[in-house]
Amino acid sequence: MDTVVLGFDGREAAFIALDWVARRAAQVPSTVEFLTVGDALTDPMTRELSLQEAEQRIRKQANSAVITSRQVAGTMPHALVESSIDADLLVIGARRQRLLGSLLDGWLPLRLVAHSPIPTVIVPCDADDNSTGPVIVGVDDDDSSQAAIEFGAREATARGLSLLLIHVWRMPDPESNGAGAYLATPKGVLNMHRQVLREAGQRATTLGSELSVTETLVHDNPVSALLSAARNASLLVLGTHHRGLIEGAFLGSVAQDIIPQTPIPVCVAPTPSAR
Repeated sequence: MDTVVLGFDGREAAFIALDWVARRAAQVPSTVEFLTVGDALTDPMTRELSLQEAEQRIRKQANSAVITSRQVAGTMPHALVESSIDADLLVIGARRQRLLGSLLDGWLPLRLVAHSPIPTVIVPCDADDNSTGPVIVGVDDDDSSQAAIEFGAREATARGLSLLLIHVWRMPDPESNGAGAYLATPKGVLNMHRQVLREAGQRATTLGSELSVTETLVHDNPVSALLSAARNASLLVLGTHHRGLIEGAFLGSVAQDIIPQTPIPVCVAPTPSAR
């Protein structure tokens, strides 16, 4: 049984994320914990009413889910990260317009996934209901995608969905890849990226014998390719090393650009070495 922690403050975004958790719990046996941080829902009556409504919404779709609640001291996002470290999945809701327009509220989801040592799902308030669409995993050139592939394969298998692996490639740029880029041939580079995708597909198929896996190689900008594919997907999964000089850089530019724009939930899965 999965342990899912939902960052809950009683606002609209939290209930949208709750509905996503409820739909998932109807397919994946789960213990769901409503976790409130700091000053959110400090009024006892408001807290009780919000938690009652939240539990009822879970029960309508996943009556067998085990539901708990907890309030912890501290500030976001660190208190939420520290309090969910033993869970299987952390989920929060977010408003995409705030992601783009507010440094205070908007950067919170990015800071959260930059620090979380467990797979973390960001559910946008205006999320499209593509619950039967495939789970998409963005496959990178290095091992940062391993945890994302593993999470995506398990998620797709548990929910009876297909898995779509997308690897985006371009010819190396001498400015960023050095003088060796001048020696690269289109055929050689293409074959190298085909091998990366092939190995990702082999890894995914070992994680689910009945899993339907599709491998797609795209010559494009990574953000554009993944956003285009995500239109009909149920979940987009990205990997991260948690490396960088500042919080936002821990994710990499692709994740930073995709999370504020995609209309579907995004899961960021850290590599084991980052945990």
